[in-house]
Amino acid sequence: MNFIISFHHEEIHYFTNSRGLFLSCVTEKSNESLIAFNVYCEMVANGAKPLALHYPMTPEEVGGLWEEFAGIAEKYDVQLYREDDFPTSALFPAEATRGKSVVLIYKRDRLKQYEQWKRDRQNAEDDPMEQEALARRFGRLLGYSTQGINDLLGKNTAYRNLVSFGVKKQLTHLYYENLSEAIDFYHRIIGFDQVDSGLFQISTDTYIHLHGLTDDHPKGEAKSTAIAFLTDQLPQWYAHIQEKKVPIKYTYKPREGGPHDGFVAIDPGGYLLEFEQFKQHPENELFMAILAEAPRIETSVPDLNFYGSITWTYHKDVVKMQKFYEELLGYQLVADQGWTKIYQTSSTGFIGLVDERRGMENYAEGKAVEIEWLVTEWASFDEYATAYWSEFNYEGNTFIGPENYIYHVHGNDL
Repeated sequence: MNFIISFHHEEIHYFTNSRGLFLSCVTEKSNESLIAFNVYCEMVANGAKPLALHYPMTPEEVGGLWEEFAGIAEKYDVQLYREDDFPTSALFPAEATRGKSVVLIYKRDRLKQYEQWKRDRQNAEDDPMEQEALARRFGRLLGYSTQGINDLLGKNTAYRNLVSFGVKKQLTHLYYENLSEAIDFYHRIIGFDQVDSGLFQISTDTYIHLHGLTDDHPKGEAKSTAIAFLTDQLPQWYAHIQEKKVPIKYTYKPREGGPHDGFVAIDPGGYLLEFEQFKQHPENELFMAILAEAPRIETSVPDLNFYGSITWTYHKDVVKMQKFYEELLGYQLVADQGWTKIYQTSSTGFIGLVDERRGMENYAEGKAVEIEWLVTEWASFDEYATAYWSEFNYEGNTFIGPENYIYHVHGNDL
């Protein structure tokens, strides 16, 4: 069990061990400071944090407790640095440390890393992008997740991401030479609920939208995408797909102890459809917790259902795409398969970033797929994106991400 209590700008983590609750209720500030200090030292000692900041105190308070701080640090084999000139950053309100001293707890070269950051912060221009980059750099030094850094930036700056505006649904747009054939396939063979013409529902908040060819998506355009339908009924779905004589690219071969099982079929337009089940495995632990809550959505195929979907996209530079999905869009990484990174984009919708050197498809400049998200706070998002997303050619409701994937954001419901 974990308890988190915030002191000024730094989180103090309390936890239980085999002897019971580590922290009993205390009222004296010195005792509170020493308890917090113990926790921070332990976190740095075991690698939970690269560097920790004890919450700010007056110089006199730090001086009065320094001998005890040093004793605790020696017990945990960590080092201390007293910072009486803590620089402001976009992570924390300036008033939190004004006139205060901060004790840094670290091991090995982390102090040098902090000193390099402090020097760069002091020499930085007053440019919002540079200040954000420095704040993220400091957040990583403190061991914060990207989402944690995003949250702090959102509190202290104008920074927002797509998630800030309440993403509620995900649509994947696909393009077909024979649209009627594709519609019949998803309605009759796969059994999706047909919301409207070429719009089909996969799970509670994920959809595919089928379109005819366009000038932007002509015949022969590379797919550079695949769709995974998440289900716990792989043997039954495999039997059904075989019975309907749907082409199979990769057969169903379950593996004991692996992170996932599945098979891959091919739809009438040549898109790859992955019927997939994820299993309890070190790379899936957070993903499995999320999937456990996903409602099963029945199809028109008797007794068969799905509960989520992953739109796989294929990339040359996965690291650049991760930065885009985590920092600009604000999505959470829920499964890291090494060469694929899966992000949760709605309650049952996911995007999987795939290294094209290992994936089923290749990267292509032009690709027969577009991705759309519906948000709750559309007007606020449009105002923000118009002001800050010029780098991604935001206009109306559309923007272009790295590696030329096209994204749409709407506020209207389906």
